[in-house]
Amino acid sequence: MRHLSPFVVAACSWAIAFVAFGITGCSSDDSAGSGGTAGTPNQGGSGGSAGSGGSGGAAGSGGSSGGSSGSAGSAGSAGTSGSGGIGGAAGSGGTGGDPTGLCDDSGTLTQFEKTLLELPPNSWYEAPGTELRSVCVPDSVGVRGVMGCPAVISAWSGGAYDPVRRRMILWGGGHNDYWGNELYGFDLHTGTWSRLTEPSTIPTGTSAGDFLNRDPLPDGQPVSRHTYDGVEYIAHLDALLGQGGARASDGGGTSRTWLFDFATDSWATPTEGPGGYSQATAYDEATRTVLVNGSESLHVFDIDANAWSSVPGFGFPPLWPRYAVHGDKTGAVDPTRGLFWVVGKGQILVWNIAGAAMVTDDWVTTGGGDYTNADRLSNHPEQVFTSGGGNVYNPSAPGFDYDRAADAFVAWPNDGEPYVLDLATKAWTTGSADGAPTSQTSGGTFGRWRYVDAYNVFILVTSVDENVHFYKHTAGCGPSQ
Repeated sequence: MRHLSPFVVAACSWAIAFVAFGITGCSSDDSAGSGGTAGTPNQGGSGGSAGSGGSGGAAGSGGSSGGSSGSAGSAGSAGTSGSGGIGGAAGSGGTGGDPTGLCDDSGTLTQFEKTLLELPPNSWYEAPGTELRSVCVPDSVGVRGVMGCPAVISAWSGGAYDPVRRRMILWGGGHNDYWGNELYGFDLHTGTWSRLTEPSTIPTGTSAGDFLNRDPLPDGQPVSRHTYDGVEYIAHLDALLGQGGARASDGGGTSRTWLFDFATDSWATPTEGPGGYSQATAYDEATRTVLVNGSESLHVFDIDANAWSSVPGFGFPPLWPRYAVHGDKTGAVDPTRGLFWVVGKGQILVWNIAGAAMVTDDWVTTGGGDYTNADRLSNHPEQVFTSGGGNVYNPSAPGFDYDRAADAFVAWPNDGEPYVLDLATKAWTTGSADGAPTSQTSGGTFGRWRYVDAYNVFILVTSVDENVHFYKHTAGCGPSQ
C-alpha cells in the first residue's frame, strides 16, 4: 500500500517575528508539533498535534486535519502564540487517502485486483488469457447437444455476480443447444475461471429426451435451460436464484424457481413460479424480493415467504398493450429510489417497488438516441411514450446495471460503446468504445454485464472463446469500501 510522505513543517528555534501569521516570537524552549497521522484509503490523515508553548506562553494549536478521501492531506496550520510567549510550530499535515484509489489497506490485493482498481475512468480492459473454454465440460461427458459448451453463453443465457466471493457466475445452455446444467465462476481475485459444479449425466441406455424433458431431472437437479435474464444473486441468503427459461432438450418452458446455496454448494428443492421465456428479473435487497417481467406480466417473489404474487392489470389498458413486449429484455433495480427498470427489445418499464405503481412516464430522458413506441401503439395513442435512450431500449437484452458509486445506470447495448444514464439529471451520455468488444453478442447480454462495487468496475462476458472485459466508468474505489 502506498501513502504520500508527510510534508514536514520545520519548527522555528530562534526569536523571529512573523506578524502576518500572528506569531510574536520563537524560543529555543518551544517544541514542534507532531506530524499528522497517515490517511486511510478513503480518508485524509489527521492534523498535527499542538506545539508546546514557550516560557510563559500557551501551547500553539495543532495542525488541521488532512485531505479528503482519495487526495493528499494538506499540511497542518501553524500554532497560534500564547500570550507573552510564542506559538508552537505547526504540526505537519496528515497524508491523504491513497491517490491510486486502491480500496484495500490490508496489503493482500492481487495484481489482477490492482489492475482493475487502477483503471482510468471511461476505459476498457481486456484481461488476457481469460477465455472460459479452458474449463468447459468435455464433449465426451455426453451433454454436448448441438453446440456444446459455447451455448452456456450464446444460447440466450445470463449470469449474476457473487460479491461475497467476488465471482461472476454463469448458468446457461438449454433446448438442444447444450444439455449441461453445471455452473461456472470467474474469480476476480485471480482472474481465472473454474467449473463450480459438474453436469448431470444421462444414464447409459436412456434417451436424452426421456432424461432431460422435465424439471427437476430424475437426479433431483435443475434441467439445463436458456436462462435469459433469470439469474440473480440473493444477498440475504448468499444464494443464486434461477427462474424460468427454456429447458433442454425439447425447449419447453419451465416454471421452476431454483436456489443454489453457496454455503453447501447444492440446489434446494425448487418452488413453482411464473416461468416462461425471455423473462427480465432483478433482486431488490430492501424488500427481499425478486421482480420478474414476462411478455405480458409482472410478478413479485417474496423469498422469505416463498410466495409469488402478480401485479394485476397487465392484460388491460393502460398497461396493455404498452408493456406487452415479446422478446429478450434485461432488468435492474435502482436501490436509491426503489425502482425496478426493464429495458430491451423496444421496451422501457419503470416500476416503483414500494409504491406498487408504474412510473415510466416520470422518466423521460435526453440523449442516448431517440426512442418511441408509437409504431406498435397506433390504436392506443394515449400510451405513446417518447424519450431518449433508444440506443439502450431497442436492442435485445442489453447489458444494464446500476452503478452505486455514480448513482447511474450504465448500459452496454451488445457491442461498442456503453451508455450512462445520470439519474439525477435524466440525461444519457456515451462512453468510450476504445477497447470494447466489437462483435455483436448473440441473443443479447442479459446478466453477463454486472457492476462490481469492490473494484468500481463493470464485468462483461461475451463468449467462451473471448477474454473477459471490464469497463471503468469512474475512477477509484467502490462505495462499499
